[in-house]
Amino acid sequence: MDKKTVFVKTKEGEEAMRQRTRLVQRNLRSILIMVDGQTTVAELSKRFGDKNAAEAALAELLAGGFIAEQLDQLDFTKAQPPEVKKEPAEDVPELTSQIALPPAQDPPSAPPPAAEPPLPPVIEEIELTAPEYESLPPPARPAPRPQPVQAAAGAGWMDRIKALLAKPKKPSARPQPEKEKKKAERQEDEYEEEQIGGADLEPIRRGRKFNFSWPVLALSVVVGIPVLLVLVLLLYPYGRHLPAIERNASAYLQAPVKVGDIGFSFLPRPHIALRNITVGQDEAPLSIASVRAVPDFFSLLGERKVFHDLTFSKVAVKDAGLGKLALAAAGSPPAEIRHITLNEVSLTAGDASLGGLSGEIKMTASGTMETVQLNNSDASFKVDLQPQGEAYRFSATGNNWKSPFTPKLTFQWLEVQGELRPASLALSKIDGRAYEGLVEGKALLGWAGGATLSSDLELKRLSADKLLTALGSALTAEGELSARLKLAARADSLGKLAEALHVDGTFEMKRGTARGFDLGEAVRNTGRGPTRGGETKFEQLSGTVDIDPKDCRLGNLRLASGLLTAGGSVGIARSGSLSGAMNVELKSSAATLRVPLTVGGTTKDPMLTPSRR
Repeated sequence: MDKKTVFVKTKEGEEAMRQRTRLVQRNLRSILIMVDGQTTVAELSKRFGDKNAAEAALAELLAGGFIAEQLDQLDFTKAQPPEVKKEPAEDVPELTSQIALPPAQDPPSAPPPAAEPPLPPVIEEIELTAPEYESLPPPARPAPRPQPVQAAAGAGWMDRIKALLAKPKKPSARPQPEKEKKKAERQEDEYEEEQIGGADLEPIRRGRKFNFSWPVLALSVVVGIPVLLVLVLLLYPYGRHLPAIERNASAYLQAPVKVGDIGFSFLPRPHIALRNITVGQDEAPLSIASVRAVPDFFSLLGERKVFHDLTFSKVAVKDAGLGKLALAAAGSPPAEIRHITLNEVSLTAGDASLGGLSGEIKMTASGTMETVQLNNSDASFKVDLQPQGEAYRFSATGNNWKSPFTPKLTFQWLEVQGELRPASLALSKIDGRAYEGLVEGKALLGWAGGATLSSDLELKRLSADKLLTALGSALTAEGELSARLKLAARADSLGKLAEALHVDGTFEMKRGTARGFDLGEAVRNTGRGPTRGGETKFEQLSGTVDIDPKDCRLGNLRLASGLLTAGGSVGIARSGSLSGAMNVELKSSAATLRVPLTVGGTTKDPMLTPSRR
């Protein structure tokens, strides 16, 4: 290809610039943009930066009819005037330049006159018909593009030559090839935006160009802020607050508080987690496996902390730990707490334990406790605590509930009311139904300077057989049992109260049977051997009961069964051995027989022996 050749865009090339679908390869479009009817092939190659690629692209554009050689580069010295045509060709499939040359010899019939000089060649006006392509609709107002200078169709040959030679002067200085290439790319992008602007199409961006629209920036902010917040919550050094937490909790509960660990978790909802909390020293009368605190995160920046919910899991209360819980009602907590959830709460006193409790603590608007509600897993036992001054108003209900404390009794229903203080639990009302009878009374339990218990109970028409079986007594009897009892105990701790329990009172049984001995048979026994086994029916049996940790004594016994009456006392040792004496009187129509009996043996094998005849 001639290095001095100058190319100009054809109508086909101009159409290709307006329609992006016409040329796909970027190098063709870049070269096509550089073609301006002024720059030679050598200069185009220099601008493009690759001589071979530039010439190949120009050859392909030329073959496709997108460019044509500038007409002023043609040599007209040897051209002859063509035959005059009245009409130009209507359809030309390819971009060609037709130049009509005169015939080699004149026809013999009409030789040209010798005096006339030859005419210069006439360049026919070429009409380019581009093939039909599927493309976008033309823009509404396309930007004007520079067109190559073409000679007028009807002008004379001298005017045509002057028009072809009237080219703009080329610039003397050329930029570097790389700069020219980038400039061409920019011009191409700008031209594409102008040409397809009316079609509402987004321009294709090439190269390292980044355009961040406002939706992208908004999305980046929306996503970035939560990610930053998550990182802050996970990486924040929560351990720095442990000393302050322990100090405030210790002052609130008036006992040393130790927190094993603190951290942050997102599940089941974002919260601060505290683990292995102990209250008190040595055996820790109050311990909590974990606390899940859901705070108002903005309040953490201020002096007064606010927590929407605290969840205490695996709370173990031992003996005097009840007092630590009662202290929570006396003062204001160090932070504003709106709700507290309790899971797996257990109360332990010695070998007795009440576990499996769960519930919630409702808080007032001022942050103090409003009510504490606990219940076991099957809802057979419920506890309700309401703050009242420096104490709790205590109420509990049971339905088919078995007491975990000694004595282990089962209540068909139970209602207890009282007051819980930091050092005592006073039950002003005990009302329940157990063993086909009623239980009523009151009690006072204290743990300041040791453990104490005092209680007054009244039993009405209980089944003696079922009650003795529940208490594990070897003595058996049937009948309706009523009693008035006083319970008292004093020990070093709540767990030792059962070992120090003392009970005294009176009892009465009606229409029953005493099993294990037969008073009538013992009176009628003429020998001196003991009488074993049997049973004694009675209309009424009454007496006093005195129980202490060593033994049980039944005194002032009175038994009436028709013509048989008896009185005396019986002692039952902790080992189960029996001791005592009974005076039995048996009346008949002829005489009255009085026989003193000695009580011996054990609760499993009682013996009645006449002391004299």
